[in-house]
Formats: sequence, C-alpha cells, structure tokens
Amino acid sequence: ELGCRVHTVNATPDGRFPGRDPEPVAANLADLRRLVRSTDADLGVAHDGDADRAIFVDETGTHVEGDAALAALAADELEAGAVAVSAVNVSQRLVDAVEAAGADLELTPIGSTYIISRIQELRAEGEHVPVAGEGNGGILFPDYRVARDGAYTAARFLALLVDRPASEVAAAHGGYVNARANLEYDGADEREAMLEAAGAYAREADAEVTTLDGYRLHYGDAWVLARPSGTEPLVRVYAEGPTPERTESLLDGMCEALERGRGDG
Repeated sequence: ELGCRVHTVNATPDGRFPGRDPEPVAANLADLRRLVRSTDADLGVAHDGDADRAIFVDETGTHVEGDAALAALAADELEAGAVAVSAVNVSQRLVDAVEAAGADLELTPIGSTYIISRIQELRAEGEHVPVAGEGNGGILFPDYRVARDGAYTAARFLALLVDRPASEVAAAHGGYVNARANLEYDGADEREAMLEAAGAYAREADAEVTTLDGYRLHYGDAWVLARPSGTEPLVRVYAEGPTPERTESLLDGMCEALERGRGDG
C-alpha cells in the first residue's frame, strides 16, 4: 500500500529466532545491511521480536542511530507549543529538535509504560503530544495510537525520504557520540552503596542533576546517567557528548565513582 518494492530477510515468524537475535541493534543487523546494498534499497527496517520497535539502515547499508531516527521524526511532527515525551536517557539530538520546533520536552523514567502514562496525563490536561519515544526504536505517534508500532514507525520514516536519502535524514541529526557500560553488583547492600556513590559524585559535579531515574548529570554540551537496571543486577551507565573523548571521559568518571562505591578501590 505504500508503493514500495519489499525484499525480506529473517522475516518468517519463529519464536526460536533462528535468523538473528531479536534485539535490533547494529551488531545483529549484518544480514539486513548486506540485503540493502545488494538490492540497491532506499531503506532497511529491522524490528524486535514483537515488532513494536523499528531500527533503520540507510541506502548505503549503514546503521541509523535510533536517537537520530527519533529526532528526525520529531522534527517532522512537532510544532510550536506541542509536547514530546521521552525518557531520562534522552539524546541531545531530540532535545535539539524539540527546541528548534519551539516545542516542549517531558521526561519520564526509562520504559515505554512510563512514557505512555505521561502521554495520557498530558493529553488529559489538553496538551498536544504528536510524538514520543526512546532511542531504541520504540516510537509512538499518539494522534494515531498511544502504543509503539514498528510498522507505522517505518511508514512515517519512509515519508521523510521523499526528497532526500536516509543517510541525509540521519546526518541532519548527528554530531553526538554515545557510550554505555554495565557494572554488576552483588546484593542489595552493594547496589545501594553504588547508588550512594553516584549521588555523591553528582553533588560534587558542576552539572544540572536530574534524579527522575537514577542520576543524570547534564553539563550543557554532554551528559552522563547512572541508573539501576530493572531486570538484572546491574547499574547501567549512559553517556553522550560531542566527541568520543568527551563521552568516554564522562563515562569513565561515573564508572570509577560506582566502582569505588562497590569497594573496588
């Protein structure tokens, strides 16, 4: 119905996922990248196991960062006075797009259920929320449906390619480098000690601190976030900055604080 010629790979439903790991991260998309190049496709689309997320590969076979795709879609959807909703690990890419549109940004703890709840609250207050989501490909268009929908997200991204290729769409929302780390803990006491260390590190930092979900330190040009995983015995650390060096410096600083809290030295 979209007028596209479609080639597929790993597209037969099978709960054992024999083709690839269902998580649509760059490391799992080699087959899709090859297919895009071999068929001269304009876009590659990868879904997760239940297809409520969509991650893209551009016409050169290059992985499109989920944060860049979200920012591009937000830039297309937002207008002055509207509201976008994302999680506390929001990329500066989305922040920039929201500010350029004259819109507002609401943050929630990480997770689609928190985002959906906040959308519903804002709509009940009379706010217009045309787009929401996270950089993992889970994007919502509440005027259509207050739920993640990978196929609809793919269709909306395709609409951005009418007058320019996917690589240019993504490049317009680049300029940032991301890094992540996971630190294990052994038991509740060690977990709390690590989070207390993150809190102490945050209090000493020359940064804007958000405690909505863990500790997010925003330095103007970059940020770092430490938060406990909701599913594994890990403290997850996220960082983003304008250069690899800046990003790694922030990641290392927070990780070192957490390791001290864990008693590593």
